[in-house]
Amino acid sequence: MQQKRWLKDFEHHISSQTWNAAEALLQAGAVKNLREVEKHFWVALVATDEGHFETEMIISPHKIKAFTCECFGEGRRLMCAHVAASLLRLRQFLEQRQEEKRAKAEQQEQKERSRLTVQDALQNATPDAITEFVLEYARRDRDFALALKTWFAGLVTASENPYLLVLDSVIPKGKNVREPEFRRLRKTLDDLGMQADAALALSNFQTVFLINTAILRKIGAFLPQQSDNRYTLLLQAWQVALHQLLNWKKEEVAQALRDHVWDFLFELGSAGHIPSECSREALQYLADAAKDAAKFEQINRLFDETPAPAPPFVLHLFLVALADRGSAEAVARVLEDYSGHPERVRTALLVLYYLKYKDAVTLAGEAFLQTPDLPTGWRKEMEDILLFLAEQSGDTARQREILQRRFLQSGSFEQYEKLKKVAAADWPALRRELADMLQAKGERAKLASMLALDNDWEALVAWLDEEPDIRQVQRFEAQLLPEYSDFLKNRYVTLLHQYLLDHFGQPAAAYARQQLSVLLQKGATNVVKEIAQELIAQFPDRPSLPEELAELFPKTRKRVLL
Repeated sequence: MQQKRWLKDFEHHISSQTWNAAEALLQAGAVKNLREVEKHFWVALVATDEGHFETEMIISPHKIKAFTCECFGEGRRLMCAHVAASLLRLRQFLEQRQEEKRAKAEQQEQKERSRLTVQDALQNATPDAITEFVLEYARRDRDFALALKTWFAGLVTASENPYLLVLDSVIPKGKNVREPEFRRLRKTLDDLGMQADAALALSNFQTVFLINTAILRKIGAFLPQQSDNRYTLLLQAWQVALHQLLNWKKEEVAQALRDHVWDFLFELGSAGHIPSECSREALQYLADAAKDAAKFEQINRLFDETPAPAPPFVLHLFLVALADRGSAEAVARVLEDYSGHPERVRTALLVLYYLKYKDAVTLAGEAFLQTPDLPTGWRKEMEDILLFLAEQSGDTARQREILQRRFLQSGSFEQYEKLKKVAAADWPALRRELADMLQAKGERAKLASMLALDNDWEALVAWLDEEPDIRQVQRFEAQLLPEYSDFLKNRYVTLLHQYLLDHFGQPAAAYARQQLSVLLQKGATNVVKEIAQELIAQFPDRPSLPEELAELFPKTRKRVLL
């Protein structure tokens, strides 16, 4: 039921009969369990001779916005005595709560008046007296003096950037930094960070620039000397300062100030004072602006004038700027000149990859894979990247090229299955090509892997029948059991017979036992038993052979073998 009335005087808008009945109910204590079940939504229970009635009221904040009662019938619009009584009780409750708040506030005010506050002292002191106190206290307390200089550095006009002077005064000199000195530096950085936040909130971008460039310049040079824990703490302050400069909205900041940020980061990176953890962000920011010919010329000149091999940041900046301008071929040519420094090429390619310059990574990465004696881990890392980029771009030709190369190098089942999937309808022709290449290169083991992966068991058995290395048979015996048990038995007998012809004594018998134990572990107990019996029969003059082979079986079954 909607009825917008003020709670303070709603009685003037209801009938005298309803009002009198409501007062009677309230005096009799009939209104019970008044509570706020949700914000501004109140319920109460009113007990009368006719029964108990639940009332609901919405009061926001002091206006009656809606009410209803269980006694309401269809079409009821006017307030009943139950609702009026509930509203009276609610008004009493709210007035009592307001009075309690006023009393509490008065008590607090009296309590504060009973003691001397800083505000009282400042209001009653003269400016000269305050200045005298500050100077004296600053002489006696170094931390207070530092906090004072940090807080009011922005008001100093004699210096181009007074925050540099603040950090100069607090950054410890020498390698052995004591804990109190480091704490003082951290406190100063915290204070400067608070001032930068406050300036940013007021859109005072000049102050934000001065504070953050001071932190980046001074802490960037100080960072490399620190231990792991201190390095991490200072790096956090460095990162916050960098993000605050890089995340300005272009439309809010004057172009001249944005140019100052670019020039500053360019200078900082050229000096090698940008931590590696933040180099990608700085590189991206600098390269984005390098579409401007003048800025690209600065980057180009820096790279040309830096003795080779260039420091990582200088090299990466030049490569990212080239890639950002769409010159992927130029990136590849530059990295060709660094082929004698494969570790630098690898790092540069990773930077380009994480900054999403796909074309440059693809061209230069393929050239990198041609590097002689490239570490296996680096090769796999680069192939993974190139394969991922080819998958993202839908370049199936490049995917096939990489997967084929990886299979030919490793014989990996995983690479073979991926290659088969990518080749799709071209797979039969590609498979024949792979088989011919492996045969020509003498890569018999990888050729066998192909046959097993394609479930070409007849061809695999034929291949193994000509293979003199028993380890090749053992690679595939799990897949050949139990269908090709007879073949495995005959092949083991042939290969072990040949071995025993050339080797004698207990070591030769032990070798036969070790090879058969491999087959036994795959559950081919009867096959192993038959092989052992044939070998014993073929070499009756070898007393150590039955003893060794009997060790393959539990003691109770030795008799069966012998």
